[in-house]
Amino acid sequence: MGLIAAGDWLRRAEADLPEVRHPFEVVGAAAPALILAPHPDDESIGCGGLIAALTAAGVPPEVVVLTDGAGSHPGAPGLAARRMAETRAATAMLGLPAGRLRFLGLPDGDLATHADAAVDLLASCFAAAPPVTILASWRHDPHADHAACAAIARRLATALRPAPPVLSYPLWGLAFAHPIPGFPLPDPPRLAAPPRGLRLGIGAQRDAKQRAIAAHASQHMPDIDGVPGFALPPALLALSDRPFELYLREA
Repeated sequence: MGLIAAGDWLRRAEADLPEVRHPFEVVGAAAPALILAPHPDDESIGCGGLIAALTAAGVPPEVVVLTDGAGSHPGAPGLAARRMAETRAATAMLGLPAGRLRFLGLPDGDLATHADAAVDLLASCFAAAPPVTILASWRHDPHADHAACAAIARRLATALRPAPPVLSYPLWGLAFAHPIPGFPLPDPPRLAAPPRGLRLGIGAQRDAKQRAIAAHASQHMPDIDGVPGFALPPALLALSDRPFELYLREA
């Protein structure tokens, strides 16, 4: 089995993976799934269409945001609370019931250090009723918290009985396939070909997804109350405004 660079691998996934129309074909059954987001907004950017589709189908997922998101504009007053409020508004636009959203509030930028605590807490929350599938950020995403979220998902799956499958959704990693001027990337990893997974058609959910992403207003601002920070590049946001979402399985 050959290895190919991540950008080529993702472009092949976008072109060749089978496209499904019903969300149960992604999660595998008409039962609750668990979506792990490393930061507030990642749930909308990566899985907004799936969240809306599952909720409309009568089986809303559990969405757990792992970090407080306060690292986007370090020192901005009240940013963690603001990002929580933005996430509540965003997921409400996707139809998600408020009781299906949880926040762990771990430190933004240092998720790996708190991985043990996150796995233990999530395992206790879901031991009695394991999710049918766990969805988490892609382990090759070029952000330490995104990679840590992926590792937490894999460890959580092995801690639950029955062990649910894990699917990955790419976020910043899409820039390997679609380079963004000024957006720094490490050398791309090389992955086993062919890619595995599927594409979920989200034509009916596309507008709601874009409204949810826009609700994360702080992440579109390079400056909050005089505090400079990270703003999502428009070219990266454009990659979320497509008629499908990628859900990946890796060997």
